[in-house]
Amino acid sequence: MLPVDMCFTFAGGCSLDYLQNKNANRNLVICRLLNSILTWSESIMRYLKYAVFGLLWTTGMVVAQPTTYILDPVVLPESATKSSPLVPVPLGTRVQTHFVVLPELEMQQSLAAEETSGPALQIGAARAVDATASVAQTQLAMQWTALPSGQQVAAINIQATGAYGLRAGVLVERLPDDALLRIYSQEHPDAIVERSGAQINAVLAQNQGAGESGAPASTWWTPDVGAGDTTVEVVLPAGMPAEALRISIPLVSHIFYNLSLPPDVEAATVEAAAVGAADMDLAGTTQANPLESCRMDVSCTSNYQSERNAVAQMVYTRENGQSYLCTGTLLNNPKADFVPYFLTANHCISTQSVASTLQTRWFYHASSCNSGVPSAQSARRSAGATLLHATATTDSALLRLNDMPPAGVSYAGWDASNLAPKGQAIYGLHHPGGDLLKYSVGAVANHARCQSTGSSTFSCSGGDANGGFYSVSWSQGRTEGGSSGSALFSDGRVIGTLYGGSSRCQAPRGLSYYGRFDKFFADGASHWLGN
Repeated sequence: MLPVDMCFTFAGGCSLDYLQNKNANRNLVICRLLNSILTWSESIMRYLKYAVFGLLWTTGMVVAQPTTYILDPVVLPESATKSSPLVPVPLGTRVQTHFVVLPELEMQQSLAAEETSGPALQIGAARAVDATASVAQTQLAMQWTALPSGQQVAAINIQATGAYGLRAGVLVERLPDDALLRIYSQEHPDAIVERSGAQINAVLAQNQGAGESGAPASTWWTPDVGAGDTTVEVVLPAGMPAEALRISIPLVSHIFYNLSLPPDVEAATVEAAAVGAADMDLAGTTQANPLESCRMDVSCTSNYQSERNAVAQMVYTRENGQSYLCTGTLLNNPKADFVPYFLTANHCISTQSVASTLQTRWFYHASSCNSGVPSAQSARRSAGATLLHATATTDSALLRLNDMPPAGVSYAGWDASNLAPKGQAIYGLHHPGGDLLKYSVGAVANHARCQSTGSSTFSCSGGDANGGFYSVSWSQGRTEGGSSGSALFSDGRVIGTLYGGSSRCQAPRGLSYYGRFDKFFADGASHWLGN
């Protein structure tokens, strides 16, 4: 039995007095045994503590990362953006350029109004380029020049009479990672967009990784540089033979819609046919009558200061070479880590190949009330996006932009907590007809279930709280072609995405229909936005 006068510390150990008695050796062994038992006991207690915590964690009694259903906006600071890359400059050597001239596209304005190939606002038509339709023809057209560095350069310029912009569809069979593709117009040769072969190959690999195949998945669409011509200049590294490059340019997208003109000048001259209440257009199918414009300039109100900076004008090109315009909104996430999640309509972008073609235009609002002059802040991005989730159930799509938007943009807050009641005040921010940013004000009229009735029409039945849509009536402003995909806001937060409707300036009682954000969130968007 241990002596009662032993001094045993709580932390484990025996006192010097105890160890120095006549049975020191025996007592030392006992003390060491006690120390071991105590140390073992402490380890067991620590294990049990974490085991119990882990049990609570896994059984749901402790929620590590609760799903967020309501989120406020945040502004992207300069410090969160990467430093601007070096601006590409001309090579300083006269580049031999092969010129291809396409004839004028007939009936450009009627193409914009007819909208025969899809529901979104069409701004560009596909055109075949016979001179560079195959790899062999393209190789023959490229006239290589050696640079002092040992690199080789060649260029092809495609001009389309009457075009306001061009996007070249570069079909890639083989593109060295070290190659450079430089895109510019002869009109502005110093304004160069440059991509490496590695960057382009990564985009195409993403298309193919999404299960897409064939020419659409292997085509890289050059950015529109805002001119009636586009030059595709290729620079190969020193020592690389020209035969290592196997590309062709079988198509261009001819932009016939002049986005630089005031919208009342560019608007279609032929009004769309009247649309009945039971059969409505998707938001991207009609344009405003310039004589009856009801567009509300966001620069004429002090409201929506945060929300307006989350909205971007979108231009994208489909697999067939036709280009379209919609509206999208940047969304915040619970981590507030500035990942550029971007919300738009499923009928605008629903495949990875199309998402890869996305160009966005930020701060595209008037410099002052009704000035018609874009803000000096206006900035473009052209690296495309990654498609994360898209569904026709609410006509919504969530993307992640491949390049960061400019500093100062807002990441919009959102509310996925519940169904907005009838009568709730709402507002929308959008680019009707590609116009400078406009706003509309109204209220939730009803809850609805909608279904497609054609390539550019749908029908809805009201009064269904389980349906995927809100019907909205407007007291100010309307929605038009180009508004598709824009967000519906309530109290500063996104609650919906524009599908379409019968609302327009000449039909003031028409309704607009928005996919419910709470349903889209529950349908799968919460995977990216909820934690």
